[in-house]
Amino acid sequence: MRTRVALGVLVSIALLSVSGHAGGPNVKGKITGQDKLVPDVYAEAAKPESRRWTWREPSPSVSAQFRTLSANPSRDLCIAATTSGNAGPQEAIRMTVTGGRVFPTTIVVSPGTPLAFKNFDPFKHRLYVVGNPSFKAEDMAPNQVRSWSSSGAGKYEIRDELFPSVRTYVIVDPQVVQVAYPGRDGAFGLSLPAGEYVLKAFFSGKPVGKPTTVVAKEKSTFEMKEPLNVASAAEGTDSK
Repeated sequence: MRTRVALGVLVSIALLSVSGHAGGPNVKGKITGQDKLVPDVYAEAAKPESRRWTWREPSPSVSAQFRTLSANPSRDLCIAATTSGNAGPQEAIRMTVTGGRVFPTTIVVSPGTPLAFKNFDPFKHRLYVVGNPSFKAEDMAPNQVRSWSSSGAGKYEIRDELFPSVRTYVIVDPQVVQVAYPGRDGAFGLSLPAGEYVLKAFFSGKPVGKPTTVVAKEKSTFEMKEPLNVASAAEGTDSK
């Protein structure tokens, strides 16, 4: 099961990028503060009144860093490269439904980009977009795929009638060219056509950190001098 989940996540992330710079990444950076981010479903499940989980007393033999619930950047934190113009729709993106979650949990796409939700669980799901009749709850059997896309910009929240832990945010932005998900060490890379871009980070459907301008070149690599602090709210917003 772990192998299948990991493979599904890797396939999803591999399909997120549109065509860009040939070869390896030409824009590289790191994030910091990811240990301060707690997904909404974790925070809600930890409340006694939720009655969703039985929480065990932390073992003193387990390091403190592993006893704190926090985000997994490789699926929860989306770095979006945006331009000043419209990027146009991207190819279909695989969204993996398994283990009571949908991976990735936050994604940024351009209008018209189809999202293909595939159920890897041995039981059905009933996904729907909150407050949007274009994607109503329907039975999704094991191995079944349901596709959805939005033609309008905005934030969309996807849930499951059967499993409250399933929650994914889709930000539709006509200016997004490509997205990346940092590794556990916080490093990320983008392969972009030559030009100037603004990198924006999103977590739980909300912008976090300060937007950063980068310049992609054909024959050299742009490396961010300072890490992007995702623990801080984006300018003019509240990350909580």
